[in-house]
Amino acid sequence: MSGYVLSFLLFVVGIIFDILIFSVLLRLILQIVRADFYNPISQFMVRMTNPMLLPLRRIIPGFFGIDMAAVVLLVIFETLDILITNFLQGYTLGILSFLSVLLGMIIQHTAQLFFFAIIILVVISWINPGANYHPIGKLVYQITEPLLRPARRILPPLNGIDLSPILVIIFLAAIMFLVAAPLINQPPKIY
Repeated sequence: MSGYVLSFLLFVVGIIFDILIFSVLLRLILQIVRADFYNPISQFMVRMTNPMLLPLRRIIPGFFGIDMAAVVLLVIFETLDILITNFLQGYTLGILSFLSVLLGMIIQHTAQLFFFAIIILVVISWINPGANYHPIGKLVYQITEPLLRPARRILPPLNGIDLSPILVIIFLAAIMFLVAAPLINQPPKIY
């Protein structure tokens, strides 16, 4: 297979699985932080993921308020992404390497989702400080507040400027670079 075709296929597979993974992950996080269910964006995520989740919910019950069907679907999508990407590149992973990559990818995608949510929150606060009433602003606030609240105790606002997003971004970057990356970067076997 030519390098251009392979690059295109990897791009398409990456886009498709990123959309699926981030959709399920966002829905799971919205449930965990108990975000406003009636927010239009929450409703969109519910409608988008219900066709995939409802069949799984018939056989996989929730556990302590966590939608285990969403967790299983997230693991399935991550697994398919890893297997298809490695197959297209001609690589194979042993079971321990595969599990390490799987865990690393879940950690990385979760950290990326929070990272982008904080960036969106910061940009919204610069452009329109009162945007907490807008559906996007309200939802982003609900997603990021569980991370920002403890950071505000460590780094309280200075002269009315909240620097806690910087602290959380550094924390998320540390998770991506020091935890997820070593788990993901396993030496592949070429077959």
